[in-house]
This record gives sequence, structure tokens and C-alpha cells, in this order.
Amino acid sequence: MTQKRTLLVVGALSENPAVYTYASSFIASFERLGFKVASFNYRKKRLPLPIHTMTKKIHEAAIRRALSAQVAHDKPDIIFCIKTEIMTSELVHSLKKNGARLFLFYPDSPFALWNGNSCTNVVESLHGFDHVLIWSHELIPALYSAGCSAVHYFPFAYDAQLFAHTLELTDADFVRYTSDVCFVGTWEPEREQWLTAIVDRLPHLNLAIWGNEWNHKIAAGHPLFKALRGKAIYKDEMRKAFMCSKINLNFMRKQNIQAHNMRTFEVPAAGAFLLSQRTHEQAYMLFEEGTSIACFATFDELIQKIEWFLLHEQERLFILQQAFLRVQYFTLDAQLAKLETLRF
Repeated sequence: MTQKRTLLVVGALSENPAVYTYASSFIASFERLGFKVASFNYRKKRLPLPIHTMTKKIHEAAIRRALSAQVAHDKPDIIFCIKTEIMTSELVHSLKKNGARLFLFYPDSPFALWNGNSCTNVVESLHGFDHVLIWSHELIPALYSAGCSAVHYFPFAYDAQLFAHTLELTDADFVRYTSDVCFVGTWEPEREQWLTAIVDRLPHLNLAIWGNEWNHKIAAGHPLFKALRGKAIYKDEMRKAFMCSKINLNFMRKQNIQAHNMRTFEVPAAGAFLLSQRTHEQAYMLFEEGTSIACFATFDELIQKIEWFLLHEQERLFILQQAFLRVQYFTLDAQLAKLETLRF
């Protein structure tokens, strides 16, 4: 019998099963692809100390020691890192001495130092990885300029297993989740501006907002206050919100530039309609605008598209159906299976 290749996933994992993490989907996908998989949660506390500015470096050093010890013990064939901002150039080179090939998939921009989604450790360690996977075509030249030896385009593939089972919506579900327009995501000032413009222009719209920080940022009396439904939702709850909404909105962060994000695939995978802020990748590469995706670029266009699609159900359903067919190409299993570098 051929011995299974061993793979260590280094990523952020949650001890709460109700909280979804991208790393958990990678672990399951690698197992389905035939790897013997172990994991290392780099966000787990390693010392019984409160984490603040003075002790952060001590905690990070403890995490690096623990990772080095696990790699030395397990000797995996592949170390697959997901974000892992605790990595340093020295640690990357040290881990490679154990004979493993190192992969990095960075789900934020590794150069986004301004918003806390990256740090100098990440930038300085990029050149040490054997393979770097990135979700934006525009970032590939920058990564080569940073010293990377092999860079691969890897879209934000979704976990098809999370969407595979049929959801039976109850009367209570329809009461809780039904809306004309829905947004699922964390508060950001730009997102608040987009959504406020919607309720200002369309005051009778049934808008639903789910996500973290909204309750802290939006006070009673704010135009968006009545639209707040709750904190972040995951898995089946998120699917129900998508399915019970006529239109699901997607806004791009500045770091996403002309690429896409997780919602680009998750909404169509749920069999729901997506109206996304226009980017080149979404409109012309991953999907086809007007056929399998609907997009907007300005406040006026956003309002116009919402009004039009609410009145034209058949056109909305056509795009929804085409998007569902198209999104089958972007499952995590399919995208990982295409990476020939994992086979050798």
C-alpha cells in the first residue's frame, strides 16, 4: 500500500464548533484528497499570561517554539500555512531544514500593513516559502518582486461540504431571515456609507444586516439601526440568510483591489442572488456580468440595480441559476486538486 503523504496545516482554528474558520475547510479538503493531515492552531494561547503589548512577543515566541517542536516530531512532507502572521524569515528557513516543502496561502493582502491584516514579519518571510498562493492576479508581480520563487493564483474557493446538504426552512426561519436586501459582514465605515445610502434612497426597503461590530457602531436613531439583525452568522445560519433574501450585497475592501472575496462564491453556492461591487475578476474572469453575476460601482448604480432586480424576478433567477452552475468550478477540493505542486 502506498503511504499517504503527510501534511501539516498551520492556521487559525476555533475551539467553538459554531464559529467557522477557513483553515478547518482546508484540513477536511486535504483529507478528502488523500493526505494524512495534522494541524497547528497558531492563534491558540501557549502561555498562561494575559496577552497585551508587553507580553505579545513572549506569546509569539512560544508559538514559534511549539510549531518548531511539532514539525521536528511529525516531519511532514508539506507544511501548508494559512496567513500565519507569526512566521518569520528565520522560522521559515528553520522549518525547511526538516525536509518539508512550505506553502503559504495568504487570504488578505500580505502588503496591507496599514490595516493590521499583515505585518513586516510576513513581508520579510515571503521569499522563504517554496510556493505562495494568492487570490489576486494583481498581487502576483508584487510577490515576485518581494523575492518569492513560485507564485500561484488561488481564488477564495469555498467548502462545498458546507453547502451540500439540503436546508429545510421553517416558518421561524422565514420570519428571522427574510429580507429584500441582505448584507452579511463585519462593520466598516465604507460599508456603513453604502448601506446608509440605500435606506436613505429606499426607506421602505426590508434591509437585513448581520455581522460583528454593527451594534457597537450604529446607535438607536441611526438610519441603519432597524436593519440590524444580529452578530456574525456562519454555516447554515449564513445560508439561510442568503436563501431568504432576494438580493445579497457584497462590498470589496480596498485590499481586494480588482479581485474578489469569499462572498463572491458563497452566495451563489447557497443558491442565492449576488449583487457585488464591480471588480475586473468578478465581472470578466470568474463570472460574466449580466449572465452569472450582477455588479455595481456607484451609489446611483447600486440603487438602480436594487430597484430593477426587485421588480424583475425572472432576470434575477436566471443570473442566480447561471451563477450556481459557474460556482461549481470553485470548490476548495477542485482548486486544491489543480495544484500540481502539491503532488510532488
